[in-house]
Amino acid sequence: MSFVSQLYERVIFSPLLRIADKALFQVRGELLQQARGRVLELGIGSGLSLPYYTESVQELVGLEPSDGLLDQCRQRLKLCQQKSASQPVPTTTLVKGVAESLPWPDDHFDTVVAFLVFCTIGDPQQAVSEVRRVLKPGGQLLFFEHVAAPEASLARWQQRCNPLWTRMACGCELTRHTRDVFQGAGFDLSAVPVVRHPAIPLPLIAPTISGAVTYAR
Repeated sequence: MSFVSQLYERVIFSPLLRIADKALFQVRGELLQQARGRVLELGIGSGLSLPYYTESVQELVGLEPSDGLLDQCRQRLKLCQQKSASQPVPTTTLVKGVAESLPWPDDHFDTVVAFLVFCTIGDPQQAVSEVRRVLKPGGQLLFFEHVAAPEASLARWQQRCNPLWTRMACGCELTRHTRDVFQGAGFDLSAVPVVRHPAIPLPLIAPTISGAVTYAR
């Protein structure tokens, strides 16, 4: 990553993530309360999710491709551990890597978490195939993702804005059909609609999918 990209990530993108976290803290909390056992979080970023994990998580592994965000996550982890008497955090390991090539054996995790990450993953089909591989039979995929709008009018605006948005938002794509990607990998999202989330004020990223799905071989 270039110096300019690192500076942008630290000075602009990370503060934007913190703003988003304030808007979505309830969503994140409700989702992560369902995490159990050995957990893998894809794109853990600066560690905004760390305070939300409960004692039901025996081990947390955070995967992140960015060195800068990993450094921020390590700092946040230390702060969380210092407060652990009142707010316990699970045993946590941070790993640099990408979702398309997970360095763990088959059937390794009880839960995989994806919170606003599939919009930036280079090869989402390969990534969800890897998620399926490392999940234990009966394991859960917990997800919250913004996606392409089902309405034609908003979808057209997403397509128009996507080139500029992608450059401004560190590779984030507005036009991802993540629901279809999950379905294609064998996860049943038939009961998961695309909805405009009321906590997201920007229409371009308001269409979202959210839920917990179990993968059974």
